[in-house]
Amino acid sequence: MRDTISVISSTQNKINKKRQNSKQASQSRINKLKLSSTTVDDRISIEKNHFKYEQASKAIPILAQAFANGFFTEVNCRILPETLLDQLAQQVYQFVRKQDELNRSLILNRFFEEALLNEYVNKIYVGDFEENKIKTKEINSMHIILYKTKDDYPLNHEISIEGEKQKLACRWSLPHYQFESLWETLEFDLPLKSQLMQYVFTVIRFDKANIDRTVIHCNQTILLYGPPEKRVLGCGKTTLCKGLAQKVSIRMKELFSRFYFYELNAGSLFSKWFSESSHNLSRFFDDITRICYDPLTFVIILIDEIESLSISRISSLSSNEPSDMLRVVNTLLTQIDRLKSFSNILILTTSNLIEIIDQALIDRSDLILFIGPPSIKTTFHIYRACFQELIEKNLIYSSCQSDELKDKLWNLAKLSQGLSGRTLRKLPMMAFSHIQQIDHFIYPEQLFQAMHQQLIYHKNTNNYLQQFNNP
Repeated sequence: MRDTISVISSTQNKINKKRQNSKQASQSRINKLKLSSTTVDDRISIEKNHFKYEQASKAIPILAQAFANGFFTEVNCRILPETLLDQLAQQVYQFVRKQDELNRSLILNRFFEEALLNEYVNKIYVGDFEENKIKTKEINSMHIILYKTKDDYPLNHEISIEGEKQKLACRWSLPHYQFESLWETLEFDLPLKSQLMQYVFTVIRFDKANIDRTVIHCNQTILLYGPPEKRVLGCGKTTLCKGLAQKVSIRMKELFSRFYFYELNAGSLFSKWFSESSHNLSRFFDDITRICYDPLTFVIILIDEIESLSISRISSLSSNEPSDMLRVVNTLLTQIDRLKSFSNILILTTSNLIEIIDQALIDRSDLILFIGPPSIKTTFHIYRACFQELIEKNLIYSSCQSDELKDKLWNLAKLSQGLSGRTLRKLPMMAFSHIQQIDHFIYPEQLFQAMHQQLIYHKNTNNYLQQFNNP
């Protein structure tokens, strides 16, 4: 059973019929191929690849339109009933059209009078636009994706180091429930999410168009970097990478059959034996290369804190760093060059110390984006999402008017300037824990006061620690 279907709702039935006819016609053409010299397994593989190519060629224009509008409707289903997919997609379309407003990324999870949605749907994610409003005409061309997340445990990618097995990376099959909603909870001042998704789609689109890579270069490598100050760590780089991987696996499902996400543990690479560290890195990328030979598998690799593997070779030589570190840097660069011949891979890297990264790695990064602390406006949106979550789960009883609540959240956001997104999202929980709860819920004013106190405590703690960092 397919995990995902994609339809344009305004012409849903026609497209589904065309898709079915196209599939049958494509299968008929495949059966007529002269495959007398191939084995049965080879023949099945060729048929699958040929059909996937036909499917991809039809999906690319539809995806291009959805990316141009910046408007996706993604439906996380408990079950994907094959006989009801058309009906389910149509009901999603009608339900979204009934919403009063569509601003930013909307999550719908209450379907009071929609029997089919209540039975089969967990959540509906509407839009991926990072502006406040969406044009009305765009809703007439809604790209609906029905999918079901996987719930298996991540696979440990192990290698033998000095006679012992060590976990070198974790591998998830996507889309996975652990990465669900990460994308929607992230707030940035600039349209970073749209930029990242457009980049990935462009890479795939160029490949499907057979663009000559000797003419137009592409390394399929992204570098996200943040400020070096310790007080603003936790700006969302790693979460953004995981959310991106999840969204790629959902939106590109018509183009690939499998999606794997690897999170590399850089600390496990290093060995006390000379040159063994670079060998460990090579073995990991050898395994990745073997997987990439399957054109229907898309691989995403996350290397967090990339500076630990790519410290500048010039500075290493001047500071007498061990030569094994230089070998690791050289190996990493070689492996990135090796993998760029495949179009079904994406390498995501993060760092808070971009100034010490080897320039050759920076040059190999197609996209380099700064992820800084949130502005007052972004902080306001983060706090509003936190309050809405607590109100929906009946932990806060709100009798405040929306304008009154908005003003209080905005004032709180001003006091929170300079804090990281990670700290901002922890603040409501820490404040809530300091409130003596007589009833099973609290009032917004109680949480506001507690959050003010937590902000004062947090800033005092930071000021105390800062005196040790600046002797």
